[in-house]
Amino acid sequence: MQEYLVAKFLHILIAIVALGSSAGLGVVLELFGDHPDHGGFVLRAIHKVETRFVIPGYVLMLATGLWLSKITGLLSARWVQIALVLWSIGLVTLIASALLLRKQIGLFDALMVNSDAYQQISLLGRVLGAGVGVVVIITLYLMVFKPVW
Repeated sequence: MQEYLVAKFLHILIAIVALGSSAGLGVVLELFGDHPDHGGFVLRAIHKVETRFVIPGYVLMLATGLWLSKITGLLSARWVQIALVLWSIGLVTLIASALLLRKQIGLFDALMVNSDAYQQISLLGRVLGAGVGVVVIITLYLMVFKPVW
């Protein structure tokens, strides 16, 4: 029981830090990412937090989730398997988002904020961010309600 509580505590703590940061970054990006004076700083700060906290935390969530599944014997549960597929989709989306953000920073630095290329990358980044959010919400639903199919 003690091992389960430690694993669960770590899993939830990592989720709060990593995914909470990610959600906050989306808000900051939307409000200040294109600001002519501060946008470059905001984009770089978001990229640093995403690559140093969000993505590593997302990977640690897999590790603690698998640890919990091992302890509880739920790895064969359908909802856990769906959550693992969603996790994979989320990771690919997060990595794509980080790469796009890097390109967005380059365009911002080249003073191309009003260009079509910048606007397209900015929009795609927002869509990917929303996609990660949907993956997280569906996964949260699975973790809380543990549906039996």
